[in-house]
Amino acid sequence: MPENFYIHLPFCRSKCRYCAFPSIAVDTVPEKEYLAALVAEFKFRRRSLPGLAAPVSTLYFGGGTPSLFSPSFFSAIIDFFDQENGFSAVPELTLEANPADIHSEQVKGYLQAGINRISLGAQTFIPAGLRRLGRRHDAFDIYKAFTLLRKAGFGNISLDLIYAWPGQSLDDLLFDLNKTADLAPEHVSAYILSYEPGCAITKDLEAGKIVPVGEGLQLKMMRLLEDSLDKAGLCRYEVSNFSRSRRFQSQHNLAYWQLKDFVGLGAGACGGRRLRQDYGHWVERYCNISDPYLYMQHLIGSGCQQPESGRNSALWSLTETVDLGGAFTEALMMGLRLRRGVDLTRLRAEYGSVPVAAALAKAEALRKEKLVDFDQERFWITAEGLYLTDSIISRLV
Repeated sequence: MPENFYIHLPFCRSKCRYCAFPSIAVDTVPEKEYLAALVAEFKFRRRSLPGLAAPVSTLYFGGGTPSLFSPSFFSAIIDFFDQENGFSAVPELTLEANPADIHSEQVKGYLQAGINRISLGAQTFIPAGLRRLGRRHDAFDIYKAFTLLRKAGFGNISLDLIYAWPGQSLDDLLFDLNKTADLAPEHVSAYILSYEPGCAITKDLEAGKIVPVGEGLQLKMMRLLEDSLDKAGLCRYEVSNFSRSRRFQSQHNLAYWQLKDFVGLGAGACGGRRLRQDYGHWVERYCNISDPYLYMQHLIGSGCQQPESGRNSALWSLTETVDLGGAFTEALMMGLRLRRGVDLTRLRAEYGSVPVAAALAKAEALRKEKLVDFDQERFWITAEGLYLTDSIISRLV
């Protein structure tokens, strides 16, 4: 029964140089039309996904740059969900925001609409790093936005950081971490820069214009990151995520890492649910067309507020099924990213004892190297293996 919803808002003022998410740069956001398309898609999904009437536990507005949208847009969406599904006792409603877009009245409007968690895209406080990443804010914007959010009453703020960008030193990272500690957010997401195909920064790399941070320095940065954030009271609960307490862990992302059913709405959004009909049809997923204008055209056309049936859904959304083996591999890969590891009892109940036993047999060599450990109930990556997570997972699957 899906309780977790993601809404993709793929509009930006400008495209960041590292961004591989579906998004486009616009001068004006088509709020009214996009809202109508989202409502139309929800109604279509409700007919095709059984159990979509469950109360909403998490609602995440990602992008793109969701903070380009007005508070009234989010108020309308949240009111719609309240009428259609209702919310759980303590729901998590997250909005991604660019520091450059934050102003006082807007922040108050977001809070009044029902948003109770902000993910603020700082990335770095170093001017050279912001230029390298193609961000349209400066360090002052980060301080200003954070202060406004706090004054408005937001008590759950996540700060996003990117590190290991070309030219960054350990001292640069330490500077970022010290500034982060000064702000004292409840949560930090810190990701190593990834060079995704087609991105501007990847093209610079391929052209030899920039030099990536070497693996040795990356390892030192990962260790510095954990040590510094731990001293600031932020504990790692996932490879790239830190929280001040369990209360402030991202409930929405935990649903992803635990492969719970979820619904994605909007251009470029994806969703998934467990079928468990037979070994070949264990999980069903869909992904929507990434062009927001084509998405709106297919969903609302020339004034139609709802698709008549699913017969044309292939024009704007593609569906695939995953077999049991593929679903198990994904559950293992995602679960091992969590510091508490994988719940083996749940895996056995979901996928059977045979694939679990096979995975643990493969893990014996890693266990001897003290990179992983397991008992009857859990399977986890050790502190020694934490910095080799990707390598460990590749050896297991």
